[in-house]
Order: sequence, then structure tokens, then C-alpha cells
Amino acid sequence: MIFIRFIVLVFNVVVVTYLIYEMIRIAREPMEKWRKWLVIAGGIILLISPLGMLIRIFPASMQYFLIYPVAVSLYAFMIRRL
Repeated sequence: MIFIRFIVLVFNVVVVTYLIYEMIRIAREPMEKWRKWLVIAGGIILLISPLGMLIRIFPASMQYFLIYPVAVSLYAFMIRRL
């Protein structure tokens, strides 16, 4: 059980670091303000989820492990398309 918690913690650290990096990169690029704010707002929503789990607002469940990686992958795909 400790190993699973460690893996989840490492995954969350990697995802949070990636999301912050991408939001900073997008903030520096010249583009329309509405598109920039939409991307940053999506990143903030994705940042709230692992923090809520670590603060124990909601428990780590199978839904989190299935949906969150898909959401982050879709977000990364959409950002790369910009």
C-alpha cells in the first residue's frame, strides 16, 4: 500500500510540474487573450484535482486513476495543437 501511495505521489508531482510549465509557456506566447485564459483556466482546474486528493478532500479512487490521466493527456494534446 505504501508503494502505491508513493507511485501516486510521484505521478502527481510530475503532472503538476508539467502543467505549471505548460501554463507558463502558453502565458508567454502571443495569442488571443480569450484562448490564453481558456488554456490557463483548464490547467488550473487540472491542478486542483491532485491537490484535493493530497489534502484529502476526496479519496484516491479508481475513477481518479482512470479519468485524470486521460484529462491531462487531452489537455497536453490540445496545447500542442496550439
